[in-house]
Amino acid sequence: MPKARSVFSRQGGFPSAVVFVSIALLAILSYSNTFNAAFLFDDYDYIIGNNKNFMIESYWPPHGTRYFTYLSFALNYMAGGMDVRGYHAVNLAIHIANGSLVYILARQLMKSPRLSTSALPAFHIAALAALLFTAHPVQTEAVTYISQRFASLATLFYLSAVVLYLKWRLSEQGAARSVFYALSLVCVYAAQMTKEFSFTLPFVILSIEFAFFSGPQVRRLTNLIPFLFAMAVIPFMLFGPDIGHGVGSSVRSAQLRDLQIFSAHDYLMTQFRVIVTYLRLLALPIGQNLEHDYPLYRSILHPAVLVSFLFLLSLFIGAVCLFARFLRGGSGYLALIATGVLWFFTTISVESSIVPIKDVIFEHRLYLPGAGAAIAASAAIFLGFGLSKSPRAVRNGFAASIATLVLPLALATYERNKVWQNGVTLYEDAVAKSPEKERVRYNLAWSYHLNGDIDKAVAAYYDDLRLDPDKQKAHYNLGKIFMDRREYGRAKRHFGEAARIDPTDAYAYYNLASLYLFENDIGNAIKFYTKSVEAMPQYENANYNLALVLARKGDYEGAEYYLRTVLALNPSNADAIINLGRVYASKGERAKAREAFGMAIQARPELADLMAAEIRRLEQAE
Repeated sequence: MPKARSVFSRQGGFPSAVVFVSIALLAILSYSNTFNAAFLFDDYDYIIGNNKNFMIESYWPPHGTRYFTYLSFALNYMAGGMDVRGYHAVNLAIHIANGSLVYILARQLMKSPRLSTSALPAFHIAALAALLFTAHPVQTEAVTYISQRFASLATLFYLSAVVLYLKWRLSEQGAARSVFYALSLVCVYAAQMTKEFSFTLPFVILSIEFAFFSGPQVRRLTNLIPFLFAMAVIPFMLFGPDIGHGVGSSVRSAQLRDLQIFSAHDYLMTQFRVIVTYLRLLALPIGQNLEHDYPLYRSILHPAVLVSFLFLLSLFIGAVCLFARFLRGGSGYLALIATGVLWFFTTISVESSIVPIKDVIFEHRLYLPGAGAAIAASAAIFLGFGLSKSPRAVRNGFAASIATLVLPLALATYERNKVWQNGVTLYEDAVAKSPEKERVRYNLAWSYHLNGDIDKAVAAYYDDLRLDPDKQKAHYNLGKIFMDRREYGRAKRHFGEAARIDPTDAYAYYNLASLYLFENDIGNAIKFYTKSVEAMPQYENANYNLALVLARKGDYEGAEYYLRTVLALNPSNADAIINLGRVYASKGERAKAREAFGMAIQARPELADLMAAEIRRLEQAE
């Protein structure tokens, strides 16, 4: 059957290259105030605290469901150390690439056999979808928040896999076609090792194949088998034998532990409400928040849950009906709207269904689903403009959409990025929106503390303890503040609470012991240094100070034992060697004392005069 000629086939739109440039400029302007934004929240664990793993040997063999993101952090570190601008530049480049891939994806879908005969303004629909995706402020959490490169990089592989698969299906026979297939397969497997939501990728490719293409069933399924096998990668990485090491498997135990926090049932009930919130944020991005204070729902009969479930069910069924109507000869717009909606539901299903995650809602989880939402929204907009069958109406509609949607969204993104400048700005915003959420109170206090605003930190820590009187870290940090301020009574109280809440906290015991020693309370100093060593036997300072206090009390055998422990931990500790020599001298073991003083000189030659004086005292004693 001959192709229907679209009245939009001679569109006066810009070439694709200009769209890519526009996407880049839009992203750069929207995120231009983020390049010096500080490391925040999980950045301290995934990037700053993980520096010791930023060596090539830590990344072989490839392993883990987030391997490629950790590898990208390592490459960032190797290229520019802890210069935050390099991390932001990479995140922004990934976002620009993803915006471009949304454009290509929409164009490729409209070239598929089932849509190529539709009278669609393909260029305008794809361009608007890409610009909406790029400009939307809900994407800031996946772009500005460095750690959420997990979401954006996985999306890069995800979109690349789908686009390359479509290129393979739409290409003529030849070597290039085989390359598209192979690269698509590589991206599918890379996505599985970047973030867990990529589990749905083979299913999405399968759905696109049977929704938009035709041909012999057996042959099509055979071609898809290598893609479908990829669905085993994430379950194997999480639940199979831990064959990796280093960063590849560093979070595996934490991920498995998260699965036990909520029941799958309660998490699913809550997600019906969460997904409605996600849709509201996409439609009206007001009230964005790093830490939404979201209740846990336990029954589908709860009115809020039931209404949300019925709304989502109607939306899903509506999308299926739209696609069915398209297959019966309906408009191609219906297919694109349905595809975008079903993409949203499919790509969000891993993080918003029955797999419990300790945080029930995070905005970065909208990053990949946002691509489908952008395509659906763009198609719906042009459905209205396209009903007139007027190319001029479409062009005017495109310009109006840029002015009334894309540019305001970009401005909202720029404004939202002001919140991400540092921990104080981020958590002041979060506390204002979630005042009863304990974690944001603690993180605001910690941000004030790091920033040197100690009075605000103290007040914020006490606000945190109002919500959770047993917040161990808040007590410990208050102990440190009051210790520095020489308010020793308050310091002891908070260190005591920290040790009570966590009896394994060697540092709380150590600081308690130091405070008692300052007060010349030798008995309690020995008691708490001993507890510190018991909690952490390899704690060098605790062993050393315990030895000194025991020596001061006259317990030279105990002092010798702990000084030897220190030297087993750190053979070059000259202070421990000197004090071991003094302990030997006090015990009358002068030969051992001389030997120790000689070892101290070897460790630190500048101590030669001091050790000579010690040896003279030994000789005088003889």
